[in-house]
Amino acid sequence: MIRTSFQRMHPFLQFIFIICLIFSGMAVASFSGFFLVSAALGHSLEEAMAIASSANSEEGKYYNLFVNGLNQLFAFGLVAGFVGWLFSQRTFVTFRSLSWQWLIIGIMLAWAAQPLIDLTFRLNDGLITFLPDAWAETIYNLEATATDITRSMLTFDTTWQFLATALTVAVLPAVCEELIFRGVLQPLISKWTGNAHLGIWVSALLFSAIHLQFQGFLPRMILGAGLGYLVVYSQSLWPSIAAHFFNNFAAIFMAYYMGPEWIETEMNAVSAWDYQDFLVAIVALMIGVLAILWVRKLGKWTDDHPVTDVTVSQ
Repeated sequence: MIRTSFQRMHPFLQFIFIICLIFSGMAVASFSGFFLVSAALGHSLEEAMAIASSANSEEGKYYNLFVNGLNQLFAFGLVAGFVGWLFSQRTFVTFRSLSWQWLIIGIMLAWAAQPLIDLTFRLNDGLITFLPDAWAETIYNLEATATDITRSMLTFDTTWQFLATALTVAVLPAVCEELIFRGVLQPLISKWTGNAHLGIWVSALLFSAIHLQFQGFLPRMILGAGLGYLVVYSQSLWPSIAAHFFNNFAAIFMAYYMGPEWIETEMNAVSAWDYQDFLVAIVALMIGVLAILWVRKLGKWTDDHPVTDVTVSQ
């Protein structure tokens, strides 16, 4: 009965329902994460939130890693699974096995996109200057806090911290975020609007917005759109999961291997390019073009049915 009622719901109401589930999952993850860690460490909830915001202590890492992991599971993974159950598993893009070529293509595109992501980050930063001063100041203050948390999570004192960060920042986001944004929302919006491009870009916009970081909004949206096109052409989530994982894990590994100096350099994302950066950009462009040509050779784009195994009531 519940499945039938949901499947007969108007697509817009289905979309709103899913968004509400995501925000509810985020709230549950945050509260339960802070509650469990604060109980284990003997802090009050107020102390827990203060420690997590400062992110300068060992305990701050515990909070952020645990809450981030729960957020991926509750807000994205479990919501995607629940919606899949409501749709009798017909909302998901198929997980069918693919040739090794698609996984390599996903990793190639993730690496080749790095100079583009850097350029769009600079553009994003420049757009902030056009906002009212009060808004810009608020954004910079929020970004400073987010940067401190990121720097803390990428600073590893022990091997277990590296492994925990790899799990909660690379593995879980690659699987859970791809499930909900490319596996559920993208095909829902594509079928609702009858336009695969709208499905890709709207879901990419939501993907970026849900991270609540304005300075990275444009590059994250570009990345999300690229993952969306990869899903449509490959008809599978596996290539986008591979690309998403590589994008996140590469930063974690470099921070672990290169140490604090690399982290500080990467945190200064608007520093001037030197000749090595231009050389990397040229190589990335060549690899990106090669990967795109490979996608067009292997992939299948169908405007009427841009993704497989999807049924949305009209």
